[in-house]
Amino acid sequence: MRPLLQGAVLFVVLSKFIRIDVEDYALVLLAGLFPWTWFQTSLVIAVGSFATNGALIKKVYFPRFVLPLATVMNNGVQYALSIPVLLILLLVQGYTPNWTWLIGIPYLLAVQALLIMGIVLFIASLDVYFRDLEHLTDVFVGLIWFYLTPVIYPLSIVPDKYHTWVLLNPMASLIEGWRDLFLQNQLPGADLWPALVFAAGMVALGTFSFKQMEGGFADAL
Repeated sequence: MRPLLQGAVLFVVLSKFIRIDVEDYALVLLAGLFPWTWFQTSLVIAVGSFATNGALIKKVYFPRFVLPLATVMNNGVQYALSIPVLLILLLVQGYTPNWTWLIGIPYLLAVQALLIMGIVLFIASLDVYFRDLEHLTDVFVGLIWFYLTPVIYPLSIVPDKYHTWVLLNPMASLIEGWRDLFLQNQLPGADLWPALVFAAGMVALGTFSFKQMEGGFADAL
């Protein structure tokens, strides 16, 4: 419900006052805002999942990676449940989804989940030792990364000479991948490579960092 209400507010502000002139802008906005909300909410909440569960970590041994994983998956489920809402809005506007959704949705869900989990594992592990990272992550994701990603605007209104640079942002290529799937029934193509590369790299870095630092969690907390 929250991303839908946020989308309604942004639609009014951006289309009526700032006047972003894009066809079916409400759908373009929601197709980007829904997956972004999963990304941002997961990062903001999950980066503190080790630091805020110090008592539990000290008392009982369990696979500690499940703490951030639970947050990422919970928000992922919420995003998945928002897709039928977007589907209804698309149908009302005359769009007709096809078989590409059956392939594209699981594929993009998997890529985005890996990307989020890799980033979260890395930052959450560091956060045990450097507590300011939670605040810095919140500020960076909400005030910088958000506006550098085509969430409230489509890539099509960005000058062509900047497209390559914008798409180097892994979330930019993911958001555009979701838009292409939902609005054009188009499966992700080569433009998704930054997200794939970044997801693989962050999973490797996050896993390595977590394993290296996990042994000192109890003492640091």
